Amino acid sequence: MKTGAAIIRKCEAKDLTQLSQFALKTFKDTFEKDNAPKDFNTYIEKAITEEKLSQEMANKGSSFYFLELEGRVIAYIKLNLTPFQSDINDPKSLELERAYVDMKFHGLGYGKMLFDFIVQQAKLHQIEYIWLGVWERNAKAIAFYEQLGFYKFAEHPFKLGTAKQKDHLMRCDLSLS
Repeated sequence: MKTGAAIIRKCEAKDLTQLSQFALKTFKDTFEKDNAPKDFNTYIEKAITEEKLSQEMANKGSSFYFLELEGRVIAYIKLNLTPFQSDINDPKSLELERAYVDMKFHGLGYGKMLFDFIVQQAKLHQIEYIWLGVWERNAKAIAFYEQLGFYKFAEHPFKLGTAKQKDHLMRCDLSLS
């Protein structure tokens, strides 16, 4: 998909270092200030490493995509089909496990561009709905997802280090026509 100078492309093994660095930067930008340093560092040292991302990239049902603007990565997403989803694992669903846009590019339409791409991918796989987990304290993201048609249908626990947190599970039903 291409809009102006922005393109979305699937990440490949050669992108692993760049993916790891960008994932770490955007996760820190989004959550570091709202969490205890020890818990935050414990989490990222296990969850956002080249080794961990390489394992995830190797899953046949998981895909990472970059959104690039004039050759610069400004966002990434991770999509999961069953049985590689973190929770639900409904064959009629697609999980949006990660979606991060560099903060400098918030509010410029790139999140919507990614969502439109995700809907295209879902329809290619005859998916009935997209779902995701979002931290209950991430009001900005929740509001954005609601604008796209997502609604809360459940909750699940999320552990960041020793901190027990709660994610809202949200879904967006798709028309297959």
